Amino acid sequence: MLSPGDNQSSSPWTVEAVGLEPIPDLHRHGGARHLFWVWFAGNLSFAYLVIGAVVWSFGLSLWQSLLAIAVGVAAFWAIGYLGLPGRRTGLPTMAYSARYFGTRGNRIIALVSWLNLLGWETVVLIIAAYAVATILHRGFHTPMTAPWLVLSLALSALLELSIAFYGHALIEAFQQWISYVFGLLTLLVLLAFVPHIAWHAVFSKPAGPWLSGVVPAITIVIAVSALSWVTTAADYTRYLPSSISNTRLVRAAAWGAVIPTGTLMVAGVLFGNSAPSLASAVNPIQLLLHWMPAWAAIPYLLVTAVGIIAGGIMCAYSSGLSLLAAGITIPRSRTIGVDAVISLGASLYVLLVSQHFLDSFEAFLSLIACLLAPWAAVALTHVMDVQHKSAARAMTAWAIGAAISLATTATSIFTGPLAVGIFRVSSLGYMAGFFVTLMIYLLAGRRTEETFSTASAPLD
Repeated sequence: MLSPGDNQSSSPWTVEAVGLEPIPDLHRHGGARHLFWVWFAGNLSFAYLVIGAVVWSFGLSLWQSLLAIAVGVAAFWAIGYLGLPGRRTGLPTMAYSARYFGTRGNRIIALVSWLNLLGWETVVLIIAAYAVATILHRGFHTPMTAPWLVLSLALSALLELSIAFYGHALIEAFQQWISYVFGLLTLLVLLAFVPHIAWHAVFSKPAGPWLSGVVPAITIVIAVSALSWVTTAADYTRYLPSSISNTRLVRAAAWGAVIPTGTLMVAGVLFGNSAPSLASAVNPIQLLLHWMPAWAAIPYLLVTAVGIIAGGIMCAYSSGLSLLAAGITIPRSRTIGVDAVISLGASLYVLLVSQHFLDSFEAFLSLIACLLAPWAAVALTHVMDVQHKSAARAMTAWAIGAAISLATTATSIFTGPLAVGIFRVSSLGYMAGFFVTLMIYLLAGRRTEETFSTASAPLD
């Protein structure tokens, strides 16, 4: 526990010593605007351009595409809502989760969360390494050879992992700086795309199918944006003063994520007609680089690298907290070393041995998401309280929902037996798992409350 004299969290250059223990009111600081910038920078990723192009590839009209993106990114309001327990209890998400999943059951969920965050942390390093290597190649004429790729990976990892190592205070300060500088730079780079947009084709495109077009597009937007963050929300609210209202906190987190995510996805939609291969490009960074004017090439690569690293920092920090919740008893700062060994090893394999391995790796992360959506269904019911909690009920509902989600999801490494029709070309399986879990958990909870009320009633 923190003692009254240990204000470990206020100095950005002091390594955060706090792990899963609650943050007392004495050490709370910051405001809703700080939370806004954390989520803004964390989602300032040019990878969302590709998702916008994917939405466009479903054959939708401009207005249908905008609707799909709007509905999809609205899921970030759930992230804001899931952050409320952090401000109320001072606990990170995976520690609070133990209150309704139980200590042993929660360790399984925490391990799933760690694998998910570690995986995306690794994907970030790979993409950032390619971007940094390209910057060095264009700016200093270095060759795109193995030694320079390794150096680029090392530079990316140094920025990502060192900031996560210091912890919450430095992350908060860094994300705010990234939001100011690279938020503006992102807008300037996006302006470079404007001359290449086929406006007439975009506005005149007819409406596409709703069931097999709009619905899958919405589920994909949710899956690649809000769903990947569900186990992290309270990690960035636990230091906030308890005086901040629920409404302000939820709005700050939601809008902080929605603005950059939605803007970049809409840009991807507008550009999707001019670059139809963007949705399926093996190296979208290189593809988009061909459309850049000379003045925008280096800024574009910088935005790509630093923007995606800002999200990777959050992944690395929260993955450490998930590892602690999974039962690993080491200081929080040392969890970054565990992540470094695994993520750097996987990154080197992709960069130097098999680039195709990245496709299988991302497919594995898609399967991990099948386990996250059912967890979110249970977690959302316990944001405000954990009365009448039953770990067995939570784990049962989660397991059934996860099975449904896996059975209705298709990836390149595994396809569930029920992943047919619309399920095969969408992320609808996650939604199926979410709603099945929610229904089972709420119905079982209602029966529990009725039994409790009957047992507590006085006899006539």
